[in-house]
Amino acid sequence: MYKQLLYYKGEPRWLISAAVDVTEATEKRCQLEQLDLQHRLLLKATGMKLWTWDLRRKEITWKRDNEGATDRVVDADEHLLLILPEYRENIYRALDRLNRKETDFFDEEFQLRNEDGTLSWREIYGAVYQYDENGEPVVLVGGTLMIDKRKALEQDLREAKEKAEEANRLKSAFLANMSHEIRTPLNSIVGFSSILTMTEDMEEKKEYNQLIQHNNTLLLKVVDDVLELSKLEAGDFKLYPAWFCLSDLVVESAAECRMKADGKLDVRVDKPEQDYMVELDAQYVKRILSNFLSNALKNTQSGHIDIAYSMVDGGVKISVKDTGCGIPQDKLPVVFDRFEKVDSFAQGVGLGLPICKSIAESMGGTIGVTSEVGAGTAFWVTLPCATAPTPQLHNEALVDNLYS
Repeated sequence: MYKQLLYYKGEPRWLISAAVDVTEATEKRCQLEQLDLQHRLLLKATGMKLWTWDLRRKEITWKRDNEGATDRVVDADEHLLLILPEYRENIYRALDRLNRKETDFFDEEFQLRNEDGTLSWREIYGAVYQYDENGEPVVLVGGTLMIDKRKALEQDLREAKEKAEEANRLKSAFLANMSHEIRTPLNSIVGFSSILTMTEDMEEKKEYNQLIQHNNTLLLKVVDDVLELSKLEAGDFKLYPAWFCLSDLVVESAAECRMKADGKLDVRVDKPEQDYMVELDAQYVKRILSNFLSNALKNTQSGHIDIAYSMVDGGVKISVKDTGCGIPQDKLPVVFDRFEKVDSFAQGVGLGLPICKSIAESMGGTIGVTSEVGAGTAFWVTLPCATAPTPQLHNEALVDNLYS
């Protein structure tokens, strides 16, 4: 509203006023303020940074993030140099498409190097805002999003997919191998059992009985490994630690290994002069050692197998070293993976060593392997436990163990 007071001879005589209806303008201003607020909230929620790119001046103007902040102008060429070369080319190609009028907008993802040297991901959206008199684009507008979290999730999804595909491949190979490993001893058992009833020769019967027993052992080993793996995967794995003489267990395992080697290999034991008692689950320690020895027997045609144990800080270390064919270096990382077999033609389903690894980790220990092709392989396991020289072990512990 406009008002003005007019005077005549020094005295106020007339009041002139005019009014304009600004209802529509006020409503539009309120609408613009609401749209501006929504726009700022949207940018804040998405984290998008708005910019204007003057192609003639080669300047990029980053719009202010907050009220009261000023726009930031940077050199376009210098800014593009922050983008990694393989992604920078994509931006140049997008600009070329704009110049050739193949499109009037673009959308690209790229990785750039920050001022502190770290890398981060961005997604850029741009469109032509202004053309010159020749129809060439001169000003672009757009926004840039930080997409590090999205890229990390995409990478996690890719890795999960690869792991799932690898697990599926390994399980398929395992099932195919299982079918062979079960069918072979079963065929032998059924076949030799039938022949056994048709011969009267005692020597032949003895030989067939031994073959049946051998294949029965193989079959039981396959079933036992599968059941053990099922328990480990289901979390139904319990340890019952108790005091026992580790030297006795090692010597006993060595004797069993000599029997299986049938004089073809020299099985040697290297143990401390002083026998030691350890507080562990003897059944699972024996399981690990037996798998190590089984692997050594399978891959050693001549030479020797050395079994050793020693006391280490806070526990015991057990190792088995052979003079066998060795394992290629590229196969060492997958030796303890489930369903993996270094030699696809070797007998077994590829579960023994993975089971050893799971048992060792469940006992709080570590397991490892070193090998050289043509020179042999050494498997070792370190298990944390209470230890004591046999003569110094408290009688109370022996009594508790005896009656527990």
